[in-house]
Amino acid sequence: MSSTDEMFFPVLLLLPIGLFYLVFRRNWVDSELRAAFVTGLLFGGAAILIARVCYVPIEMYLGTDLRTFISGPRSWWITLLTSIGVIGFVEEGLKAGGGLVASYQVSFLKRPAAIFMAFCGSALAFSLLENVQYYLVFGAGTVMPRIIVSSSAHLFFGCISSAVAAIALSRTTRADSVVSMRILLGILIAAIAHGFFDFLVFHFAVQAASGVIVSLVILFLFGIQEAWIAVLRADSQHEVGLMVCAGCGAFSIERSRFCGFCGSRVIKKQRNVSIQVGDS
Repeated sequence: MSSTDEMFFPVLLLLPIGLFYLVFRRNWVDSELRAAFVTGLLFGGAAILIARVCYVPIEMYLGTDLRTFISGPRSWWITLLTSIGVIGFVEEGLKAGGGLVASYQVSFLKRPAAIFMAFCGSALAFSLLENVQYYLVFGAGTVMPRIIVSSSAHLFFGCISSAVAAIALSRTTRADSVVSMRILLGILIAAIAHGFFDFLVFHFAVQAASGVIVSLVILFLFGIQEAWIAVLRADSQHEVGLMVCAGCGAFSIERSRFCGFCGSRVIKKQRNVSIQVGDS
């Protein structure tokens, strides 16, 4: 890796977060969503540190790191069970935990869109630090092809659990056992999807630039969009009220989260109450 490549390598590592921030730029006028995303980044960083601690006894038992283990010449069912039962459940569970804690810190789990952004921040931070670890262990040759692939995959898996959690929490005023089971179901689905992806990539040694991976990345991006749309439906206003666009200032009385003129987030206009005191 040349000195020029080393100079631009941190930029490439941060590229997925930058692209996400750019794509969702019209939402950042809503300070709650911006705070949820940033807080999710912090808790996602903590999640991967916990994951590495969890992997230590497992890798000591296996005698090698998990990546090498699932890439080795073993029976397909051993690789699949390891990918789903260990990697999938540990990583998706911790990412979801980071997203839930971040969302609770910002909106007390009351805003579906804030839950989505918190989960996305957690997933992107997890992927970022995972790529840094891969760089330190395996070198730039391993990390460079997987930056976009791993980031889109982690984001997609996080969007699965975030959409399920956001919709489940939006349908009730308090979390109960039913909501908890639905959230766990979302994490389970994300863990299975994560495990199958790792099984496909590592067991069959699929190259990052292959048509299969490109197709999967396109599928991930489509899934992220669909998850966001599902969350927006759950995040619609329950009552008609006067809304004002934080971008262009246009007014609306519809149950809409976005401005029909510029596409920015709209927020509920606060009533200004003034009390006039007359001279006695």
